[in-house]
Amino acid sequence: MKSSTWYAGILSAIVFLFSLWNILRTVRALLDWQILVEYGAPAVYILGSGLVWSLASLGLLAALLSEWRHTRRAGIAFSVLYWVWYWADRLFIQQSPAPNLLFSAIISVMALLAILPIWLLPDTKDYSTEEIE
Repeated sequence: MKSSTWYAGILSAIVFLFSLWNILRTVRALLDWQILVEYGAPAVYILGSGLVWSLASLGLLAALLSEWRHTRRAGIAFSVLYWVWYWADRLFIQQSPAPNLLFSAIISVMALLAILPIWLLPDTKDYSTEEIE
């Protein structure tokens, strides 16, 4: 990552936090397996989704740090897919008894609208493309 790209640092930090969040989800699913089963939570799904998103976010972080030229597209796809998965999970798979949909909708849309412009900035594009001399 080029030191002149402040936005690359922000994106790296965000992706790193998503990695940690999903690693924690995976580890807690393993450690609390019996509790999840006891309360009827889909333990296999929680473990699997945590593992998939952990690996995906770690892959994206590696792409950011190695300046892979398709990182920008991968980051946009990751952001949108994570948002879609969040809503599919929330509405169809793990329905909450007190969903508070308005708050969740506002926060998730704001988060998506905050991250997508960073991926689309010209400075972000510059650090993830190969320079041809």
